[in-house]
Amino acid sequence: MMDKIRNADRAALAWGTVALSIVFFLAFNALVNTVFTSTRLDLTEDQLFTLSDGTREVLANLEEPIDLRFYYSEKFDEIGPDIARHSDRVRELLDEYERLSGGLVRIEIFDPQPFSTEEDLAVSDGLQGLPFDQSGARAYFGVSGTNSTDDVDAIGYLAPERSPFLEHDLTRLISNLADPEKPVVALLTDLPMQGNQFDQYTPWLATDGMRQFFDVKFLTKDSTELPEDVTVLVIAGAHTIQDELLYEMDQYVMNGGRVLAFADPYAESMALAGPAAGQLPPPGVGQAAIEPLLNAWGVVVERGDFVGNLDDAIRVGFPNPETGQQVAVDYVAWLDLQGDRFTKEDAITAQLQRIVMSSSGAFMTGDGADTTLEPLIFTTPNSDLMSAFDIAQQPNPIALRDKFESEDMVFNLAVRVIGTVNSAFPDGPTDAVLEAIEDEADKEALRAAHKSKADSPANIILVGDVDMLADQNWAQVRDVAGERVAIPTANNADFFINAIDNLRGSQGLVSLRGRGLTIRPFTVIEDMRQEADVKFRDKEQELLGRIAEMEQTIERLQREEQTTGVLLTSQQQTEIDNFRTEMLAQRKELRDVQRSLRENVENLQREVRLLNIWAVPVLVALLAIILAVVRRMRRARYHRAVLH
Repeated sequence: MMDKIRNADRAALAWGTVALSIVFFLAFNALVNTVFTSTRLDLTEDQLFTLSDGTREVLANLEEPIDLRFYYSEKFDEIGPDIARHSDRVRELLDEYERLSGGLVRIEIFDPQPFSTEEDLAVSDGLQGLPFDQSGARAYFGVSGTNSTDDVDAIGYLAPERSPFLEHDLTRLISNLADPEKPVVALLTDLPMQGNQFDQYTPWLATDGMRQFFDVKFLTKDSTELPEDVTVLVIAGAHTIQDELLYEMDQYVMNGGRVLAFADPYAESMALAGPAAGQLPPPGVGQAAIEPLLNAWGVVVERGDFVGNLDDAIRVGFPNPETGQQVAVDYVAWLDLQGDRFTKEDAITAQLQRIVMSSSGAFMTGDGADTTLEPLIFTTPNSDLMSAFDIAQQPNPIALRDKFESEDMVFNLAVRVIGTVNSAFPDGPTDAVLEAIEDEADKEALRAAHKSKADSPANIILVGDVDMLADQNWAQVRDVAGERVAIPTANNADFFINAIDNLRGSQGLVSLRGRGLTIRPFTVIEDMRQEADVKFRDKEQELLGRIAEMEQTIERLQREEQTTGVLLTSQQQTEIDNFRTEMLAQRKELRDVQRSLRENVENLQREVRLLNIWAVPVLVALLAIILAVVRRMRRARYHRAVLH
């Protein structure tokens, strides 16, 4: 038997080996797909299909079923492949949520047809239907969810532009349904974060983001006490703080309270409040209001000074005062911070990619402080501490650039206070605080409850710029079917929300971040589309021009017919008929252009898909053939050498 095998045609044996390899490859894939259904290997650059630890924690802590309804109108497939790919990713992520939750997240998929019960259900769940055609039919692409107590939450439209934040949005939805009772966050600010009459009382996106996760209680400049059960206190651009409230804030920290405070040398976003805000406060007011607390916490700020930086300065256009021509200049007050400007060891900043700040202050450790400052966001050494008065009235980026002198020093723009802090009121409540209390017993109780030093390490985060919360610094807002859709361009809101969530002690949502772009278009296909669009527009303009010309001709002939009473001649009527025939031919040509575009794009996509599927096995087969040929040649060369 062995002799027969040795004497067999080696070429046939090689081809048989290749065929068996292909069969084995296909059988192995079928086996893997059948047996290893719960095993995942994510090879995408940004780990698009790997759920973060925060999502896993939220799913692991579920105590009751969450029912998610995914609505996707198949009509969207007609728009193009991008939105179809986005819908596929939504479905795959939802399947992963269902798997990791052990079945507590239950998924239903609907294709709402016009005037169907599924469409009625989508509308009742709060989804936003997008007009699809002139018939009034609407298409739906969103997710709604309910819990065991019939609470409802929904993502009205899963915009493809928000695909990097898909996991964030879905986990936020599940988290809200799993824990309807939101922690209380007290917010003290003089900024128009809730909107005003000049923007139809449209809240800032950062405010909307807070409300998704927390029960936000707004304080006013006349507030004298904190709300009950405050989990985190946020001080964002407060220029006036009542004595009683300042003391209560201090004792709140002494008793283990958590604080996120913005000490901004100049809040440029105050201008968004409009004329109702009156004259803008001078630089340093926002820092001065909380300076007693900062000093007690061992933190020093240079009041009224902001950090200028040349490495991260945003380039803006500004008229040259000498020539009057618009020139590009680095505006050292506005910083675009990326990459290594964030501490990777801290959960809040570990996955940040980009933060935009405007005239941020800096934090330094005070002499003899019992605390240390852990940097979260910082600059390069090519920085300078500059006066905010230079930008308070009519900022001149060119003059500011000329005034900039690098101090060769790294400045901390956001820090975490580490250690045990002291009270800003070491001698107890002040006379002003006591005078506001009428009952003597209450005064004695307040004195007795006073703490001059915190019992536990501080939970405090400080940020030098409150303008980073303003929409224009981190997001583009689009109106889709009457709903505001935010397309983040920076991680400002991520940092803000995660700082609050981190302070309140929950790690469930801390690691949720925007992923890289999930839609990576083929440049060749995009070039083909652009080329066809140009051709289409040229044809369209040519056709419209001919139509306008013919309409003028018809109008002229009809006017002559009415004034002279002479009917159109057969030649003129023939001219009209010829043009109409030509117009129909050109319309057909336009349709051919569009059809050709679709065919070329589909053919190229088909070729790329086949290449992706078969490239590896074909490459392996080719290598096997080459190795077999090489071995055969070596064996033949060896036999010839032996014979000779």
